[in-house]
Amino acid sequence: MIPRILVLLAASVVTFLLAAKAHGRQLRLERELEGYHRVVFGGTNPPFVEALWRADRVRYWSTAAGVALLVLGFYALTRLQGWRWPFLHGGGGSVAWLVAWGSLVVAFLTCGFWSLTRFLHATSEKLERTVDAGWVSESLQGSAWWFTAAAVATVLVLFASTRRV
Repeated sequence: MIPRILVLLAASVVTFLLAAKAHGRQLRLERELEGYHRVVFGGTNPPFVEALWRADRVRYWSTAAGVALLVLGFYALTRLQGWRWPFLHGGGGSVAWLVAWGSLVVAFLTCGFWSLTRFLHATSEKLERTVDAGWVSESLQGSAWWFTAAAVATVLVLFASTRRV
């Protein structure tokens, strides 16, 4: 029998990858909507792409840091109030896991949703003139599937990480 912690860690990795994929896909769609279909990772790219990525990095790491601080604050509050920490076995490892995994997953999902919002706004402005409605529809359907998969996986991992009373 596989230990519960190994299953949880494997599910955490899969969830992280789903959230990263949903986020990255959405940035790609936002970039392609503006006509930039090819980029060079680690190389020189058009100013729009560089600005998009730079702004997203700031949003991503700011969100991750904010979520990490919230987790640490919640942990401190549970200790001060004498409440039980609901994740895993309540030790420091569970806090480190939730800070490392949770903050990154939440940041991916949050920034992906921001990108989706910008994409929706931009497509509504361009739809009547220059954008293929079929492409927009397929893009949104794909985004819905990826974000749903990532969100459901996140909830399942969090639920699975809570200890039984």
